[in-house]
Amino acid sequence: MKISDTTEKVTSSHTVPGAPENVRAQIEHTRGDLGDTVTGITGEANSGSRLRGALSSVKTRTLSGASRVRASAPQRARQAQQAVRSRPAPATATALTVAGAVAAVLIRRRRAAKARAARNRWLPGFLHR
Repeated sequence: MKISDTTEKVTSSHTVPGAPENVRAQIEHTRGDLGDTVTGITGEANSGSRLRGALSSVKTRTLSGASRVRASAPQRARQAQQAVRSRPAPATATALTVAGAVAAVLIRRRRAAKARAARNRWLPGFLHR
């Protein structure tokens, strides 16, 4: 049996009219599909492009939210001003409470710093923190 006999058997079992043209077309189609697949995999594997896409969407949402807040801010400021003018006692009490809390935190921090300094003052140099 010669090689040409085997080729004839193989080609005769696949009877496709215009076989070389169909095979070439199928190869080109497969190459196109393979290119699309590689592009998709590259896009999934490329974390930088995915990050840029996510960042772009976050930026868009943030800007739209900021523009909505900017548009409603003057109206809300007027409402707050009217509420304070109509009932000043709750606003004053809130402001004094916040000021007292800030003062308490600052006093505690200063006392703690002084206590640390006093503790470390009497220790030998190698035991200082």
